[in-house]
Amino acid sequence: MKSQVISAAAAAIVLVGMSAAANASELVYRPVNPSFGGDPLNGNWLLSQATSQTTGGGSPGFTIDFPDFGGIPQPETPTNPTPLPEVPQVPGAQ
Repeated sequence: MKSQVISAAAAAIVLVGMSAAANASELVYRPVNPSFGGDPLNGNWLLSQATSQTTGGGSPGFTIDFPDFGGIPQPETPTNPTPLPEVPQVPGAQ
């Protein structure tokens, strides 16, 4: 009687193991980074995670650190820029 219970339990374990293998599927690679084909909505999250890992917890806003051009003088913005021409208004458009 005891050997029949052990045999039945072993058979049940084997059947469960075989059914788990039958339900297995292929692994599919899905990139996270939008630069490598991932979801574009992940970009903000990835940027915030990278910013939070910088020294001091990141900057409160977006900043651009322009490179040092090796002492080469760069043109300055003109003090009197050229005015833009007037754009004609289309009648009835608002």
